[in-house]
Amino acid sequence: MSKHSHKKTVRKKGPKKYTGKHKSEKIIEQTHFWKENLFPALIVFIIPLLLYASTISFDYVLDDKMVLSENKFVKEGFFGIKDIFSNDSFNGYLDNQKALLAGARYRPLSIATFAVEYHFFGLNSRLSHFINILLYALTGLIIFRVLTLYLSKKKNRKWYFSLSFITALLFMLHPLHTEVVANIKGRDDILSFLLAFGVLFYIHRYIVFKKFNKLIIAAFLFFLALLAKESSITYLAVVPLTLYFFTKANRKQYMAVMLLLFVGTVIYFRIRVNVLGTVFSSPEEYTSIMNNPFLGISFSEKYATIMYTLGLYIKLLFFPHPLTHDYYPYQIPIIGWSDWRSLVSLVVYMGMLIYAVMTYKKKTVLIWCIFYFLITISIVSNIFFPIGTFMNERFMYMPSIAFCLFLSFILFEKLPFLFHNQKKPKYALSIILVSVIMIGYSVKTISRLPAWKDTLSLNRAAVKVSVNSARANNFMGVILYQMGLEEDDKQKRSDLFIEATTYIDRSLVIYPYYNDALKMKAGIAGKLYQIDRDLDKLLTKFYEILEFRHVPFVDTYMEYLNPREDNKKLLSFYHRTGFQLLGLEKKNYPLAVRYLYFGLQISPKDPQILEDLAIIYFMSGNYKKSLETGRKALQANPDSENVREYIIKAELASRG
Repeated sequence: MSKHSHKKTVRKKGPKKYTGKHKSEKIIEQTHFWKENLFPALIVFIIPLLLYASTISFDYVLDDKMVLSENKFVKEGFFGIKDIFSNDSFNGYLDNQKALLAGARYRPLSIATFAVEYHFFGLNSRLSHFINILLYALTGLIIFRVLTLYLSKKKNRKWYFSLSFITALLFMLHPLHTEVVANIKGRDDILSFLLAFGVLFYIHRYIVFKKFNKLIIAAFLFFLALLAKESSITYLAVVPLTLYFFTKANRKQYMAVMLLLFVGTVIYFRIRVNVLGTVFSSPEEYTSIMNNPFLGISFSEKYATIMYTLGLYIKLLFFPHPLTHDYYPYQIPIIGWSDWRSLVSLVVYMGMLIYAVMTYKKKTVLIWCIFYFLITISIVSNIFFPIGTFMNERFMYMPSIAFCLFLSFILFEKLPFLFHNQKKPKYALSIILVSVIMIGYSVKTISRLPAWKDTLSLNRAAVKVSVNSARANNFMGVILYQMGLEEDDKQKRSDLFIEATTYIDRSLVIYPYYNDALKMKAGIAGKLYQIDRDLDKLLTKFYEILEFRHVPFVDTYMEYLNPREDNKKLLSFYHRTGFQLLGLEKKNYPLAVRYLYFGLQISPKDPQILEDLAIIYFMSGNYKKSLETGRKALQANPDSENVREYIIKAELASRG
């Protein structure tokens, strides 16, 4: 007995081993998951392949040319990868304009994948779109896998009622993701989220099996996620949050996990600073509302508008309609705190935060969803860092997993037990509701996808929704103008230019100082003049442009017109524009002088132009030139008392 007891005691003091049921569960969890869950995994994988299959035939659109089709580093294949990792992400397209957008951009990983594609297959939009779809489908699988790991302690039920399966399906179907998947450039978002969830997977492996190599893999994946998109930095908070809510990790494990993640972060930021010279904020001050939409508004208006956009994100998660890729000024209106929309959004967000903070010890899925959503949306909210626009649907790609899990939790953890005994939940209503939601999401996604077919379809879709976006209207005008340039039929070409003008004018009504739109207005006016030879209409358009901003194209075109058109009309234009508008109204004396000299080119002794020049020179303080020009004007028109007056003023001023 004593001998037997002694052996039993030794066995108890030995290394703890998993036995019986627990051991088999652990082995299945590690090696047999996909075999045991083959059917649900196939559903999660195949649905996005079918849903987005049509995008394989789509062209390059939006920023695709910056990161792929017209990126010089990508077109060097493998040999361009070094330059991709040592430059701003848009430098391969913009050369030395490294800070085009607020915060700059360093996302080399996705661009490097484009370089690899180009090396083997050249420019192949079909392949690029297919890879995006494939990566998106793989994202669904990893969502299913990771959530199964972390939510395994939840009620044991059939896979088709499981939170992990329903959440993965909702994520795959959500229409807010169409931009990320259908736009090739969206690969940075796809890779970032895919790798970040991979971090959660391997950290769970480390916690459960205590194998340090799993933690090394997790840290490496986190580093890659940062290289894919800087917003992955939020997982420095998501990881400990997830460990706290869903594992029994000890302090030593927390420290090991966070230490290695911080090492990956430090390496990433060291590289980023070496390349960009900055961490997040841009070294340049942005003076255009297209790069800084809050330019010129008060502190109060800025944050009221930000809060309004945060409310719009929640609305689009629940009801993703209408959708657009363009939220540039002023599709989102500038509002103050007196506007109920900003106040409602503030109450909702504060309510979520307060509820989560007060109840975090309960460690429920709902509270985790709130914290995850607030953490991941923070970096794209404009609250802490400028993101160059009011909002974008693709910014919801990473945060939306919290919404999908929240919806699954409500439908399959709360609703079935709401009116029924805890031991006999009723899932009929849950199944009906989730089916309606999934069908609605699918229909909306399918109807949204054609907008991404090419540049024309994307812009046509945008101007229908983003009616108050100066950028969307301008882009529509640009594409119509380009189509007009390629049209051989004179009447069709004219119709396209006229249609383009309507969008450009609408853009300028929204933002009169929009430089790109003013340039387009000048260019289209010039092309229409070549068709209809209506000089009066052309000069009217040029005057309207110069009322807001100087566009060098107008100068060039006036030099072209001078030897070819009616001198009387041109001189009248130069007097009205150079003297009255640029000189008297705008006080832009150098430009006023330039336009008055255009008049002298066609009529060197015109008394009105000479008089205008004398006055403008005097107003600008160039009394010597004013006196010289005034004497010429008096010779051209000896009866001008106004010129005599300015000659006297100029003589007195020049004497001191």
